[in-house]
Amino acid sequence: MFFKKSDVFFETFKAIAENLNRAAVEFRDEIHHPSPEKKGLTNIQDYEKNGDRHTHTIIKELNKTFVTPLEREDIMNLAVKMDDILDGIEATLIRMDIYDIKDMNIFIKRNAEIILEQCQEVQKSIDKLINKKYLDIRAHAVKINELENEADHLFNNSLRELVATCSDAIEFVKYKQIYEMLEEVTDACEDVANILESILMRNS
Repeated sequence: MFFKKSDVFFETFKAIAENLNRAAVEFRDEIHHPSPEKKGLTNIQDYEKNGDRHTHTIIKELNKTFVTPLEREDIMNLAVKMDDILDGIEATLIRMDIYDIKDMNIFIKRNAEIILEQCQEVQKSIDKLINKKYLDIRAHAVKINELENEADHLFNNSLRELVATCSDAIEFVKYKQIYEMLEEVTDACEDVANILESILMRNS
C-alpha cells in the first residue's frame, strides 16, 4: 500500500504499538506460564529487534522530511519512549532468566498484567492519534496513569513483603532488582501517556 509522506510516521507508530502489544502479551504469558525452553525470551528478543527497526525508520524519516504531521520533538520522543517500554520488558525477562527466578509470585504476575494493560492502552491511543481523534486520547492516558499508580502501590507492597519474609541475602537482591525493573517499565508507559497528552494539548 502506498502512503503519503506524512503517513509514514503514523503507519510506523501503528507498527511499533502492535509490536509492543505482542511483546507484552508474550511477557505476561511467560510470567504466568514459564516455558522450560525459554521460547518466550527468544520471541521477546525478536520483538525488541523489530522495535529498533521501527524506531530507526522514524529517525530516518525525520532526517529527510521537512514538514511533519506532528511536532518533530513529539514524534521523536514518542518513538523513543515506546521503544523504552520494549527494552524494559526484554531486560526484565533476561534478568529473570539469569537469576533463574522460579517463584513467579503475585507481585510479579500482577505487574506483568499491568504492563500488558498499559500497552493495550498505548495501542488504543496510537489508533486515536492516527485517526486524529486527539481528544479521545485523554481517556487512555488517564487509564495508563491509573495503572502506573497501582504499580507504585504494588512495588511498595512487594518490598514490604520481601523485607518481612526473605532471609536469604542473595534472593533478596534478586527479587528487589526484578521489582525495580518492573516498576521502570510501568514508569516508561506513563512517560508515553504524558507525551500523548502533550500532543493532545498542541493539536486540540
